[in-house]
Amino acid sequence: MRSRCLRLRHCRGAQAGAARIYRRNRAFACGAAAGMSRGGYVGIDGCPGGWLAVALSEDGQSWAADVYEDINRLWEAHQEAKLLLIDMPIGLADGREPRACDALARELLKPGRTSSIFAAPVREVLGASSYAEANALQRKLSGRGLSRQSWGLVPKIRRLDELLQQDPEARGGFRESHPELCFAQLFGGPMHHGKKTPEGFAERLTHLRRVCAHADAIVAELLARYPRKALARDDMLDALALAVTGWLSGGELRQVPAEGDADRTGLRRTISFYKPEGRTLAAGSP
Repeated sequence: MRSRCLRLRHCRGAQAGAARIYRRNRAFACGAAAGMSRGGYVGIDGCPGGWLAVALSEDGQSWAADVYEDINRLWEAHQEAKLLLIDMPIGLADGREPRACDALARELLKPGRTSSIFAAPVREVLGASSYAEANALQRKLSGRGLSRQSWGLVPKIRRLDELLQQDPEARGGFRESHPELCFAQLFGGPMHHGKKTPEGFAERLTHLRRVCAHADAIVAELLARYPRKALARDDMLDALALAVTGWLSGGELRQVPAEGDADRTGLRRTISFYKPEGRTLAAGSP
């Protein structure tokens, strides 16, 4: 598998707090990511440079973080992971009926963070070549317009949808999630500050430190190795929050709606999260 990506890996067996960084160019395979994430948990967030994947090993002792230009390359690298949680719609809206999972996730993010859940577009929008065309299609078929934010996600929604339509194993490997929902369910309620503000970044990183001993190292390496035009600071915490959610859940997630439904191509429309029951998340846990 050939991919332009950056290998970031941290292993406790070496010097405490040290990180080994591997830069891979086009000519190098990134198969090490698949080996590291075998049985592990991967959180994925779209970013300006493509897709950020943060992986935590099943025993919590190592991590990897890579930006992939293409979702297919990411899947090839992490297809042996136990769980891949991705912040991108899986299963689209059909006609005038919006996705139930979006509405239910917004209810769980009251008060204050409901606007972070964008409505998924109707499938026909994936073929549009401009915002004007997409907005007209969305309004005609659903009775509602398409936000600029949702249009900005369409290229990534299209690529993910193409992968899931073509590869049955990928369809079973990815689960849709949402970082703000994960933060709210893990830490007792919606975040108080917007994620793009300095206060919001600090708030979310403080929470992640409570449950992930690697949080500071992961963020520091990503900040050092990638320019902000390729990877925004909030993308780092979003992907890490999804990876932590998978690790803490052991794969036993909740979802909305509980029973789920499917779009007309058979893709399940659910948003997954983990809510710890009867215990406090301990500081320093991996």
